[in-house]
Amino acid sequence: MSSYTPLPVMPGESSTAAGPSTRPSRPDRSFLSRLLVVPDPFAPPVEWHDSRDEADDSSNSGIEEDEYDVNAGRGADAKRDVERAGTDEEEEDLGWTEGLLSGTKTKGTEARKARLVTPVLTLVQKLTLPPGPVQRRLALLALLPTSLILLSFLLFSTLSSSTRLSTSSLLKSDGPHTYVGEAGKKVMSLDELRNGTFWTEKVDIEWLAEAGDGVYSQKTSSGSILLTDLNANSSRILVEGDDVRDGRGRKLDWARFKLSADGKVVLFNTDWTKVWRHSTLSNFHLFPLTSSSPHALPLFPTSHPPKTYTAHFSPTSHHLAFVRENDLYVLPAEEWDEAERTGEGAVGERAVRVTRDASKVRMSGRPPWVYEEEIFSSDSTLYWSPSSSYLAFLSFDESDVPIYEYPVYNSNPNEVGGEEYPGKVEVPYPKAGYPNPLVTIHILSLTHYLSLPRSSSASSSLLTLTLPFTDLSPSDTVITEVAWVSEEEVLSQTIVPLLPPSSATSAPIPSYPPGYLDIVPSRSGYNHIAYFSPADAEEPVFLTDGEWEVDGAIERVDLQRGLVYFIGARPSTSRRLLTVPLPRSLLELESLRSSGTRPAEPNSLTEVNGEDGYHSVSVSPGGGVWLVNYEGPGLPWQKLFKADDPSFSLTLTDNAALSSLDAQYQHANLVYSNLSIPSGEKRRGEDETVEVNVVEIRPPRMDESGRTHYPVLFQVYGGPNSQMVNTRWQRDFQHYLSIQHNYIIVRIDPRGTGFRGRKFRTAVRGRLGQLEARDVIETARRWAARKYVDERRVGVWGWSYGGFLTSKIIEANSSVFSLGMAVAPVTDWRLYDSLYTERYMFTPAHNPVGYTNSSVHKMDGFKHAHFALAHGSGDDNVHFQQSALLLDRMTMAEVRDFRFRMFTDSDHSISTRNAYWELMRWLESFLVDKFGEGGRPKTRTQLGDREKE
Repeated sequence: MSSYTPLPVMPGESSTAAGPSTRPSRPDRSFLSRLLVVPDPFAPPVEWHDSRDEADDSSNSGIEEDEYDVNAGRGADAKRDVERAGTDEEEEDLGWTEGLLSGTKTKGTEARKARLVTPVLTLVQKLTLPPGPVQRRLALLALLPTSLILLSFLLFSTLSSSTRLSTSSLLKSDGPHTYVGEAGKKVMSLDELRNGTFWTEKVDIEWLAEAGDGVYSQKTSSGSILLTDLNANSSRILVEGDDVRDGRGRKLDWARFKLSADGKVVLFNTDWTKVWRHSTLSNFHLFPLTSSSPHALPLFPTSHPPKTYTAHFSPTSHHLAFVRENDLYVLPAEEWDEAERTGEGAVGERAVRVTRDASKVRMSGRPPWVYEEEIFSSDSTLYWSPSSSYLAFLSFDESDVPIYEYPVYNSNPNEVGGEEYPGKVEVPYPKAGYPNPLVTIHILSLTHYLSLPRSSSASSSLLTLTLPFTDLSPSDTVITEVAWVSEEEVLSQTIVPLLPPSSATSAPIPSYPPGYLDIVPSRSGYNHIAYFSPADAEEPVFLTDGEWEVDGAIERVDLQRGLVYFIGARPSTSRRLLTVPLPRSLLELESLRSSGTRPAEPNSLTEVNGEDGYHSVSVSPGGGVWLVNYEGPGLPWQKLFKADDPSFSLTLTDNAALSSLDAQYQHANLVYSNLSIPSGEKRRGEDETVEVNVVEIRPPRMDESGRTHYPVLFQVYGGPNSQMVNTRWQRDFQHYLSIQHNYIIVRIDPRGTGFRGRKFRTAVRGRLGQLEARDVIETARRWAARKYVDERRVGVWGWSYGGFLTSKIIEANSSVFSLGMAVAPVTDWRLYDSLYTERYMFTPAHNPVGYTNSSVHKMDGFKHAHFALAHGSGDDNVHFQQSALLLDRMTMAEVRDFRFRMFTDSDHSISTRNAYWELMRWLESFLVDKFGEGGRPKTRTQLGDREKE
């Protein structure tokens, strides 16, 4: 699963595929696996409250700054990325492999659009009698009956003709508990959020390994490609945007580019067509930089739709591997050079066709839907060795995977219409308990191919090696990672049924491995960097340890300086670029192993000018330069730093223009806390508690005195190993609701989410949705007890896994929540894909009670709450079938107080034909219709209610 601006989303997007129509029986399978999904990120100004006590202390703004890093944070672009949070529980031992010589394995991310909406509200002014002599006041009192009629008329006329303002711009009264809004500042509107007014600027750079450490390319705003050498302190235009033309002189409308490692060739793609969440089809063109009169040469003749999925240059030279119509091809640099010299024909015709067995259900070099969505978050399963001598790749066979079909009512994504008879999409989709794609790993020796005579027509079977899985059944094998440990040894991580969670298969080609680094749980129960040497070592040496976690993959291994670069979630809501020393010899490694001493304290590289926050990074191949992306809590910026020159700093973006613009608008205020709540479990007869991270998004100048009551809307995701509570800078739908409607928004990371250790993360195994719902309900009880909260107006909403959790919360019938809004929810895990579901729930055959309890099947709670449900009919990820099942259950239970909206042909992002923004308006309308505006004065009835803390 994964995330859009409102929330992370689970997996997928849409296209066609084919496969057998027969329905196979569910095999008896149960496996363990690593966690891959991480939901969306959020948040700005940082304020920490310690809320471990059950009593509400929100009126006291005291902050224990010595206990928390108040500068921890992260800013996000309005188009957000779905980040991966690392590995999970026992399965986490299957963490991403990092070869010491192979550099970083980049994990997939997905851009998300900000979820925002906007209505217009009316300002009601408080009228007061002016001070004056007693006689004047008596005269006014005598005229009061007549004046009331006149005042009523005048007030009505004034309000009817006045400019409509936000209720957050309340006028100051003479009372001590009413606050002035941010004077003269604007209130964000839906249109401003929609048109990108608050989007942050961010540049992408690509390092050139063979050009020297610190050399990178980037696309300029004018569409040119700029090459910068930090060591030479120089920049030059490598390719003018207007010069990228084909052999007929026509300008290419290219979307993306890749520069070869030796800087000799640029790969452009055109006619970009989306397939699933991470995959696309494109027409590719190669542009030589060494020619006196360069023009782009097509990889293959242009076709519509395109037929080529993915293409990747080798880490040295300019060999190119690509997947076309599900077969793998490799274009050696020598063949490209010859094609450039002659300028004849399509370049791809000179490529080596490595595989010849492709079909709709067989593919090599790219993953099928379930692997793309749940394992790799990428469109590629190609892995070049460090010297480009070998290419490892995965092949898949989906012949036994059942086909899921859904209708396409209108194939035009932009205009209303449609055919008389709808089309359909067919995709091999293994649901929980059904067969997965068969996977095999192969290695192509490019060196061997280049050694053959040019006239040789050697078949690909003579060029490739298929690696065996000793004692493993192919039908029960899932490969989670492939990486080169050294130039001649590749390691693949696999998961298999009911076996210890860390199972690795390595195939030497034939020398002794130096070892590899991986991220696995340490004895403390937190994910840390482990050094396995040799590669088949069962017990690693940990290079990091402590009650914090390493996030994602290792960023870079710098052998020259003996450093390992990585991102640490320290504290859990922040991200820092850290380094630890790498043992330089087996003797040093064994010394660490035998001494049992605690690893060295990591060195932080992102506390620039004493400021910490939420960071992502890109480290140069040699480790000498790193690009730091600061993402919050302040406005994001990007800077380059040098390892050997502490005084060097080069700003790429600072969002100065956005800073000036944003200062003109009202801002929500964010309060972070660690909340201690009952876990529902006992230990030695005592009730246990659990701590959860919470952030409260407050309206501008919120009145905490209790004289004003605010509705509260919980936004949830809660998927395994995900995180919502972090300090990234953001302007989104939640901020809009808080500022425009005076709502309090609360985000929480319940049990099962990431970066709090293995025990916290694995508590939900076998019972998804049960503990998460309990944690949210217990947290909501504490918020409902706060004196500034209207306990009758507490709602919850979520998307994808968040929609599932919202539904489980309403199902619980707790009397705490009176409203729920679920978008594209899972309602029964038997209907979701196998690789995600079985890693947390096992198979339906092994855990039937868990599957029943984790489904949304009790309807009484839906009779006692306002409920809204939305889903796209073209959702390839969480199928519309999930909402159809819930609707059927509500029909049988005679639930009537709900609204439902289907968005025609929309996938999991709900974005087809204006659907996303209409969905946001629809949710806002439902919320305001049921809860009204926020910030209401306390009524007499409420004043007589029980006193709140």
